[in-house]
Amino acid sequence: MSTDRPRLLFVAPILPADGGNGLAMRQGQFLAAYARDFMVDVAVVPLAGAGVNDARFATALAHRFRQFELSGPDSFFSLLQRLKDPSARLAAFQTYQRPSITAQLTTSVQREFAGWVVGENYRLVHIGRLYLLALAGLCPGPWVVDADEDDATVYQQFATASARRGRLHRSAWLQAEAVHFSTLTARLLPGAAQVFTASPSDAARLSAHNPALWVIPNVVMLPRRVSPGQRERRVLFVGTLGYGPNHEAMLWFIKHCWPNLRKTIPDLHLDIVGGGPADALLRLARQPGITWHGWQKNLSGFYARAGVVIVPVHAGGGSRIKMLEAAAFGCPIVATSVGAAGTNLLPKRDFMMADNPAQFINAVRRSLQRPSRLGWAARQTVARQHNPAVWQAKIRAIASKLAV
Repeated sequence: MSTDRPRLLFVAPILPADGGNGLAMRQGQFLAAYARDFMVDVAVVPLAGAGVNDARFATALAHRFRQFELSGPDSFFSLLQRLKDPSARLAAFQTYQRPSITAQLTTSVQREFAGWVVGENYRLVHIGRLYLLALAGLCPGPWVVDADEDDATVYQQFATASARRGRLHRSAWLQAEAVHFSTLTARLLPGAAQVFTASPSDAARLSAHNPALWVIPNVVMLPRRVSPGQRERRVLFVGTLGYGPNHEAMLWFIKHCWPNLRKTIPDLHLDIVGGGPADALLRLARQPGITWHGWQKNLSGFYARAGVVIVPVHAGGGSRIKMLEAAAFGCPIVATSVGAAGTNLLPKRDFMMADNPAQFINAVRRSLQRPSRLGWAARQTVARQHNPAVWQAKIRAIASKLAV
C-alpha cells in the first residue's frame, strides 16, 4: 500500500464487511471507496455490535486498524437501569439527553479514541452514523457523516407502533429516544462538511440541519451465475433479528400471515436467516414448517431455493440491503411500502407490495403459485441503479473535493 497518499480516518459503529449484516455492508461500501485514494485508519467503535467476527475485509483496506473495547454504559445510565420502578426509570432517561445507544461511548472510550488519533494528519474524517457524532470533535480534520437514516424519525415510528399495540410505557421510552436523537442531530450535524443518507426521504428531513446532503443508496454485487430454475415452496426472510424493525416484522408475519398460508399450502416452509432473535420470536418459530437457521455467511443456497423472499417491515429508515440482495439473485419479492423505501425498486415492475395481512398473504400465495418475471426485472434494476462501482466512484469524487 502506497504511503504517499493522503490520510483518512474512518470511524465505524460495526466491523465493516462485504457481506452479512446490512449496516456492516454499508460501512464496507464507503471503506472500499475511500481506500482507493487514501491511506485509511479504521477505528471500529462497536455501538451497533461487533457484527461478524472476521476483520480480514477491513484490515486488508486499512493502514491502521483498531477495534475499541466497550466496557459497559456510563455511570448515569447504569444507575437509571437499576431503578426498579419503570416510571422512575423512564423519567431518569428523559433527563439523560442522549440516545441510549451512546451510553457506552464513555469518557474512558473517548479518551482512548482521542489518544489513538492525536497527532495524525487526516485530510478527511468519516463518521459512520449519527450516534457517533460525539467523536467528531476529537478528530483532526474536516469530517463527513453517513447518517444512513434519520434516527429521530425511525424512533418516532417505533413509538407510534408501540402505542398502537397498547405498549404505552415502551412507546414513551421510544419517544424519548426520538427526542434525544433530534437534540443530538440539531446540535452536531451542522458541523459536517458533507452528510450522506441512504434514501431521499431521509435526506429531505436532515437537510433542515445541514444542506450539504448527498444520497448514496445501498449497493450489492450481482452474483455471476443465477439460474431461473424451479423454485421450491419456501418463504425466505433474511435480516438481523436483533434489529427492532426486523424482529417486529417477523412477529407480525408469523402471527398474522403464516397460519393462513400454512393452512392453504400445507407443504409450505418458512426459512428465517439471521442472528439475534428474542425469546418471543424463537417461541413462535417453533411452529410446524418454520426453521430458524441463525446467522449464515453464504446465502446463495437460500436464495436459490426460495419461492419468495419477504420484507414485512413496518418501521425504519434507510433502505433494505437484504431486499436488494434478494433482487440481485432474481428472487420474487413481497415487501411492505416501508420495506421497499429507499430502494429504486418499483412495485408491480420489480416486486409485489403489500401492507396489511390480507394483501401480504395474497401476494405471497400468488408469487408461489404463479412465478412472474418480477424477480428478473428487479435484478436488472439493481444492476443499473445499485451498482457498487458507480456509487463508490461518486463517494471518491466527493471525498477528493473535501480533502483539500
